[in-house]
Amino acid sequence: MTQIDFYQIGPAGLDAALVTLVKKTCAVGKKALILCPQPAASAVDSMLWSFEAESWLAHGLDEAPGAEYAQIWISSDMAANPIDAEFVFLLHGSAPQSWDRFSRCFCLFDGRSEAQLQQAREQWKQWKALEDAQLAYYAQNAEGGWDKKA
Repeated sequence: MTQIDFYQIGPAGLDAALVTLVKKTCAVGKKALILCPQPAASAVDSMLWSFEAESWLAHGLDEAPGAEYAQIWISSDMAANPIDAEFVFLLHGSAPQSWDRFSRCFCLFDGRSEAQLQQAREQWKQWKALEDAQLAYYAQNAEGGWDKKA
């Protein structure tokens, strides 16, 4: 079964939310695959190297070498999973070609963007019909935490 969680990003912004969730993923010993189109994938790549001045999150992007050593990978190919990750992060309306490999999905979208809200609603409707999936919806609150809405 795949747990698909929708995260409506608020004032804290996508970068902070993504970093927090990816760090938690690694802390529990899981690998994180981040799927998003270019040029967003390159922007996420740069952000993960520099988000916090005192640390960085080692990762790879698309066809770069080192997938066999990585806990975090960014791909613009929706069929790719070079690190055999169980957790997938979907940005900018991305969707994996197959759900078979993933036990958990984080669908992150900007709640301040009407286009992204609409896209998330459409994905919710589509993925709710998946035979072996359970969906949940969280909205970011003013303190940066998450309130479960559905």
